[in-house]
Amino acid sequence: MRMLGQIGLWIGLAGAAAAVLFYLFGRLKTWFPQMKVTDRLLAQASNWGNYATLASMIGMSIASAVLTVGFVVDDFSMLYIAQNHSKDISNLAFFYDLSAIWAGQAGSLLFWAWLMTLFAGYLAFRNTRRDDSTGLHSMSLMVLNFLILVFSSFMVTTKGHMPFLPTPAHMYIDGILVGQAATFGMNPLLQHWAMILHPPTLFLGYAGLAVPFAYGMGAIISRDLSSEWVKACDRITVFSWYWLGIGIWVGAIWAYVVLGWGGFWAWDPVENASMLPWFAGLALIHSMTVYRRKGNMKVWTLMLSALTYTMVVMGTFIVRSGIIDSVHAFPEDPIARNVFFAIMVGSMLVMFIGVIYRWRDLRNNSDFDSLSGKDAMYYINNVIMTLMTLILLFMTTSQATIDRVFAISQYEVIARFLGIIYLALIAICPMLNWSKTDGKTFLQRIWVPALVSLLPFALLTVHWWTDLHPVYHTMAASPDFMAAENFTMYGPFLYSAIALVAFYLSCFLVVTNVFLFVRGTKARMAGTGENALAAFGNILTKARMQSGGYISHLAIGLTVIGLIGSIMYVESHRFDVPLREGYRVEVSNYAFTLQDFTKETVYEHDNEETKETAFFSVERDGDHIGYIAPTRYHDPIRDMNRINASVKSEPLRDIFLTLGNEDIVETIPITIMINPLIWVMWIGSGLLLVGNALAAWPKPQTQAALAAAAGKGVGVASDDGKKPKSSSKSGKGAKKSGPIKNEKAKK
Repeated sequence: MRMLGQIGLWIGLAGAAAAVLFYLFGRLKTWFPQMKVTDRLLAQASNWGNYATLASMIGMSIASAVLTVGFVVDDFSMLYIAQNHSKDISNLAFFYDLSAIWAGQAGSLLFWAWLMTLFAGYLAFRNTRRDDSTGLHSMSLMVLNFLILVFSSFMVTTKGHMPFLPTPAHMYIDGILVGQAATFGMNPLLQHWAMILHPPTLFLGYAGLAVPFAYGMGAIISRDLSSEWVKACDRITVFSWYWLGIGIWVGAIWAYVVLGWGGFWAWDPVENASMLPWFAGLALIHSMTVYRRKGNMKVWTLMLSALTYTMVVMGTFIVRSGIIDSVHAFPEDPIARNVFFAIMVGSMLVMFIGVIYRWRDLRNNSDFDSLSGKDAMYYINNVIMTLMTLILLFMTTSQATIDRVFAISQYEVIARFLGIIYLALIAICPMLNWSKTDGKTFLQRIWVPALVSLLPFALLTVHWWTDLHPVYHTMAASPDFMAAENFTMYGPFLYSAIALVAFYLSCFLVVTNVFLFVRGTKARMAGTGENALAAFGNILTKARMQSGGYISHLAIGLTVIGLIGSIMYVESHRFDVPLREGYRVEVSNYAFTLQDFTKETVYEHDNEETKETAFFSVERDGDHIGYIAPTRYHDPIRDMNRINASVKSEPLRDIFLTLGNEDIVETIPITIMINPLIWVMWIGSGLLLVGNALAAWPKPQTQAALAAAAGKGVGVASDDGKKPKSSSKSGKGAKKSGPIKNEKAKK
């Protein structure tokens, strides 16, 4: 079976290499007109490139299937499986076997490369059904296959990154791991339901974000700098960014519940590594919107496609190179460091050179005419997101570049101030026209949402004054210097001002997007006679990308409200509770009484572990509201503790209790945290994923679209070699409007 995996990997490599050559051969006459090659042969070469791409996908699928089956049947003849197999015996054991595929370096690289071949295979299949007279799609697939070739070559030529190496004979006797190998296995911290989902969703985002870069380079190479390349990959870009967001979200849940420190984001380098392409991808998506609608921001979009992919590779560079210390990182790997650094530099460099080379086709493009238009807001969005990406990159890698590690509070200073600016930007943007908005029109559109926003803001202000603001004074006086500094570094006035301004802007953002849906629903009801529910449903389904954007912006407002509470106003206290039943500690208006403490030997993985559990009853304002029971496992073989926090959720807060790492002899070390508004954050971030999913949902192919795919549509050469005229609906003079006006026009 190991040999079959190697064969599949080599087929994947050979298919990608052949595809690169075939696609290049198919364009030779474009670059060398004097060559005596028939057009039929060139067209066949491009088709062969499509078939080679599909062969690469099949090869990588075989390799991935072999590794998957190997983990399920515990085939320890493969070293990677021996080192990373799960020994869990719970109901999730099968899923942990699957998640072991990406638990180590070699398997995660194979999984990543396989996902890239799936995207390439989908695009190649689509390419067989469309006219590609400009070579845009062939050249894009050539670039994507080249990236697959680099990944697969890295795996087959470097010993530590090949997932199908044999297990040394002295470690594997009669189907059993012996000696040191008997202790091999997946890290117990990774054996959690969230880790079944977190890495694959991240890798799906990483793999898909190679597509806009490939299409950007394809546009440069083919000199087809129309909006066609953006239209070909914009949905894939949103789809990939969506799954990257899911991965970040699930990872935050895992950190909150498993790591036991009471938070969900610590600005750890590996956590930041996933945010780098997310920020850059957000800028790319907005830039693509302008490129597609108006033909502007061409340079921005091309360079952002390269920056986004570079940040994807930077993420794996941080995780795999060993240059950054992190609890999530792999050991130092000089080969991976050099390879991924070369990919990063190469990606930015070739795009930069390409933009310079095609500058004549790009330089006459004006990004915006007035600061009072949506164009300008999109431009500022790009600046803020790019700035945030570069600042986060500098701070994350500072340990390796300037030998400095930034504190969490320093990250949060920048995030809060740039975040407030960004909130204001995306709240105002929907109120503007595309090119220019006069002051009177802007005030007419904004004053009602601005006033209505005062109502939820007033409710939040009351909650802030009664429940959140007192936490500032409690924590500012905390004996824990680090905890106190996070509050006092701003001073009480500025700290409160940041929270209140962010609260109002978040309310305004939510109300603004609700108003957009209400107005649209009313307009459609008036124009079509539909009832409110039908009109709203048609807006969601017929203008998915725009509606998804509105939902996403609304969700950002909710998320920020939750972040203000769950990051800025967390009350945290550490206690050493005597091992005495009935001992009571108090935090805020909550009381925790020790009911029992148990210590038992359990067998949940591959060996016996010691499980310690502290049982507390919880009271709020003197009323009993339930129980809370944090646990701690000690693994004697690995000599490590695994802490499971216990969380009791209420509508406006979480009560979080965790055991410490110190030995429990006479006292139990515990940490109690009150996390306000955290459920608003979880709901908001979940709604953000819903909005992204709606925006990424593909459009149904109409007959016109199918005709265009056959070579009769706008922008594709017709039989006589001339470009067909645009229809009145899609031509230059077509009026750009929101989903409501478009729906009325269709009706």
